[in-house]
Amino acid sequence: MSEPTGALQALRASTADLLQGLEESGWADDDLAAASLCAGWTRGHVLTHLARNADGIAGTLAGALRGEVVARYPDGWDGRNAAIDEGAARPFGVIATDVRQSAERLDRVLGAVRDAGAWDAPTDDGSSARDWAPRRLREVEIHRVDLDGGYSPRRWPPLLVADLLPRAAETLADRAAVAVRVTVIADGSLVAEHVGRTWTAGAGDAVEVSGPDWAVLAWLVGRGRAAGDAITATPELGPWR
Repeated sequence: MSEPTGALQALRASTADLLQGLEESGWADDDLAAASLCAGWTRGHVLTHLARNADGIAGTLAGALRGEVVARYPDGWDGRNAAIDEGAARPFGVIATDVRQSAERLDRVLGAVRDAGAWDAPTDDGSSARDWAPRRLREVEIHRVDLDGGYSPRRWPPLLVADLLPRAAETLADRAAVAVRVTVIADGSLVAEHVGRTWTAGAGDAVEVSGPDWAVLAWLVGRGRAAGDAITATPELGPWR
């Protein structure tokens, strides 16, 4: 299999843009207590999650370089959640530094994997090392929208939309609360290959959901509010992952 070069480049660009956005946000400590678009989490939770996610991926990749399979969250999901809760109330400057430094640590490990040609090394949850650059890209881009600070999913990298939209659409049958017919329109879409694609789920009169690819994806991953009026409808879906 080929190296995930495109995903790694996109991740680096997205991470740099996220860090610049945080620097320019002008947020005070109190702004991190505001609710995010991720249910039950404040902005402080989202940013702390991004930091711990980076460290978790770095840990499993470092293990892969040693020939070991290392869990991303050694203390399990309860430990992961506790760390996010504990870190969410820190001052903005501390959290922003944590996000930057953890991203830098992850980038160094990803560079080491690339230099060692170790993309096929087994890692946590049955994945291989090559899976983590695209997975981290999703985390950065989707959770940046969750911060509700003006970053729109219309700015998502085309590579992300091309890869994730069909995967997310495949979950419709299990998540749609009503019958739906989903159509990707040309106007505003980021990826030509998805224009005109349709997905259906459920029986009976279907709710017509149409919009550019990025807006459809935002709804599919539970961020329909961020799509605004670019999408015709956002019927209820079960949880994304």
